[in-house]
Amino acid sequence: MFTLILLAITVAAIAASAAATVSRPFDEPLPVEASLPAAALGLSWRRLRQVQTRNGTKVLWAGEGDEERYSRAYNVARDALRAVGFSWGTAERDGGRVIPLCWEDPAAAPDALDAALAAADEALARDDLRLARAEEMKREARENSARIVADDSRAALAALRESLDKLHWAWPVKKRTIAEELLREPMEVDDVPKIAVADLAQKLTVQVDEAIARVRERLARDPSNDWLARAQDPDVRRAVLTAVQVLCSYDEDRASLDNNIGWGRSHSHAGHVLGSLPELSVIEASQALAAVWRHRKQVRTELREQIFGTAEA
Repeated sequence: MFTLILLAITVAAIAASAAATVSRPFDEPLPVEASLPAAALGLSWRRLRQVQTRNGTKVLWAGEGDEERYSRAYNVARDALRAVGFSWGTAERDGGRVIPLCWEDPAAAPDALDAALAAADEALARDDLRLARAEEMKREARENSARIVADDSRAALAALRESLDKLHWAWPVKKRTIAEELLREPMEVDDVPKIAVADLAQKLTVQVDEAIARVRERLARDPSNDWLARAQDPDVRRAVLTAVQVLCSYDEDRASLDNNIGWGRSHSHAGHVLGSLPELSVIEASQALAAVWRHRKQVRTELREQIFGTAEA
C-alpha cells in the first residue's frame, strides 16, 4: 500500500510539472535564464512561439520599446545580428506592423548571441564617435562662417534693438514677438550671432522700415492730415477700429453697388481686412484713419470726434 501511495504522489508531481510547462502563454515574459538579454539592443524581448522553418526549429522573439537603438545597431552591424536571427518583420498580434524580431536558433553555440550583441555595441560606439566628429565639424564650420560675417551680424542685431526701442509703435505684435525671441537666441561663438538669426533680424528691420516709408509716402500725398501721428494714440486706434467695423457692417455687397453705403471700391478690401483684426497697430490704424476719413459721414458724430478730434470732421 505504501508503495502505491508513493507511486501516486510521483505521477501527480510529474503531471503538475508538465501542466505548468505547457500552460505558460508565449506572450508572457519568461524568466531571465530563459529569455534573451533583458535589455538587448535597448529593447525588452517577449517570446512569441516556436516555429519550424526550412532552416530548422527557431524560437521567435519580438522586441518591444524604443526602437531607435535597435534600428541604428541593425544598420551598422547588420551581418552580425542577422547571423544570430535578428531582423525586422511582422507578428500577428501587431496587426501587420513591422517590428524588431529575433529568430533564435536553439542549436546555435551558447556564446553566439553574446558575441553578436558585443559586435553591435562596438559598431554603435564607433558610429557614436563618427557622429560626434561630424557634429564637431559642423559646429566649427558654423563658427568659422559666423566669424567671417561677424561685423554684419552684430550690426543687424544692433539695428533690430534700435528699431524695437525707437520705432516700437511700428512693430506689429507678431513681428515684435519674433524679434524679441531673436534677441534672446544664444550666440554662435563669443559675441557673434548665428547667421540665420542675423539674417532674419535684418529682414524684419527692413520690413518695418519699408512699412513706415509706405505710410510716409502716402501721407506726403495728403499733407493736411498726419494720420501716422494721430494713430499713436491708443484711444484713437480703438475708436477707428470700431468705425472700420461699423463701415464693414454696412458693406455687405462688398462695394459691388454704387449706393454710397459702406466702403467704396478703393477701400472695401482693405477695410474688411482691417475690420477683421482684434486690434490695430500704429501703421494699421494710420491706414484705417485714411480710409475712414473718406467715409466719415457714415460714422456717428461722437465716434468721429473720438477719431478725428472734432465732431465737425
